[in-house]
Amino acid sequence: MSLLSATDPNAHNTNLTADNWTQAALYLLIRQGIGAVQITALARQLNVTRGSFYWHFDDREALLDALVEEWRARNTGVMLEALAGAQTLDDGILALFSVWTDHTRFDSKLDQAIRDWARHSEALMATLRAEDDARVAAIAGFFERQDYEKIEAFIRARVIYFTQLSYYALDVDEPMADRLSYLSAYFSAFTGREINPATALAYSARVLKRKEMP
Repeated sequence: MSLLSATDPNAHNTNLTADNWTQAALYLLIRQGIGAVQITALARQLNVTRGSFYWHFDDREALLDALVEEWRARNTGVMLEALAGAQTLDDGILALFSVWTDHTRFDSKLDQAIRDWARHSEALMATLRAEDDARVAAIAGFFERQDYEKIEAFIRARVIYFTQLSYYALDVDEPMADRLSYLSAYFSAFTGREINPATALAYSARVLKRKEMP
């Protein structure tokens, strides 16, 4: 279910699920920050009474825990899955690029919202750091499987991951065609190796086709 449909004030529904509340809360978190995620505001958006919230959650803290779990499942899970199925260096790096450029898979706005929230929560900051470590470890493990030495694999993993986080944090806005024109250079910088030109061309064509789809 989309975040937008979850917050449609005209969609009066007395059979809301916990996921409806979670998705509505994610919508507010992303657009207004954690301070806006309040039971009364959510009930108003979902066009139900506050009482219906307590059928699904004990309190606001339980809802906030659900938001963190949703973020972890979406954004860390999709990266781990992408790398787990990659057999070659080209496949793994391009799988990561695919995840990071497809916002239906990796939700960059949610990731940034969680980071903003973590600045005001020591517990969440610890969780965030653990998730970042898990993501870096997954990338480093992939590099090691491609015969990189352990330390080099770790550093390359940090470089590629932190570069992507910076891309989101700085809200870099460039046409996808321009970004893809740097693909071979990015690949070389991140891996120290050259990508197969045919593989790069096929990947770029797939990404551009996806962007053209409605």
